[in-house]
Amino acid sequence: MKKGLIGATLVFLIVIGLFGAAYANTYALYYTCVGTQDTHLVIMNSGGFDTHYMLKVYDAYGTLLDATSGDLTPFESDYQILSDLAGNGDTSWGLALIETPAIITIGVETFEDGYWRASDNIVDAVPEDSSYTTYYWYGLNYSNTSTQSTGIGIINPNDFPAATTLFLYDSYGILQKTLDVLLDPHETDYYEASALVSLMESMWGALDVKATVPIVIAAEYINTDGYLLNVDQIAHFYYSE
Repeated sequence: MKKGLIGATLVFLIVIGLFGAAYANTYALYYTCVGTQDTHLVIMNSGGFDTHYMLKVYDAYGTLLDATSGDLTPFESDYQILSDLAGNGDTSWGLALIETPAIITIGVETFEDGYWRASDNIVDAVPEDSSYTTYYWYGLNYSNTSTQSTGIGIINPNDFPAATTLFLYDSYGILQKTLDVLLDPHETDYYEASALVSLMESMWGALDVKATVPIVIAAEYINTDGYLLNVDQIAHFYYSE
């Protein structure tokens, strides 16, 4: 594994841009390093040949905080602690982007107060925006009841803005909230379900997200004591039109 300073990384990006080199796959995920939280990544080479990757970490507003690169032999894994790159500031959360010419798998481990609280695996690269597609649709489960709440992350992994609309339904399928969200390049917005819908025993079910470009959505599931139960990430749409 090779680490580089952000300045060297930016020079490298300029160089590859000038010579036309490009990464075949871009993987994107939500991370948080605020306060006592931290996110660790297991970056696994799923192919049978040597490869490399570039990891870039952005803050909530889409500002590049730092970047590092790594080399992987077949089926080798790297371990990256994102607070080493992002710090633990108030805006040290949002988008982590991994570019690679290979097919990889990314294990996402979320820690809180030093304890491993949640784990997820990212296997889908962000699809390219198609000129034939007007909207991409994403979905996940949310809850805002007396026993569980949900934090919702909307992440733009692109170099251009993303317009999204959130639709929250209760367990009976009745639309409870519609929210339009416009994201700048690499920006992330975060909403607590309790700020969007009422606290009711039937206030759980489908969150549907419509986006004009490919995005990533994430859900943090939290119990009544405020402890993180799990983090789920959706990096691929279920429908496009």
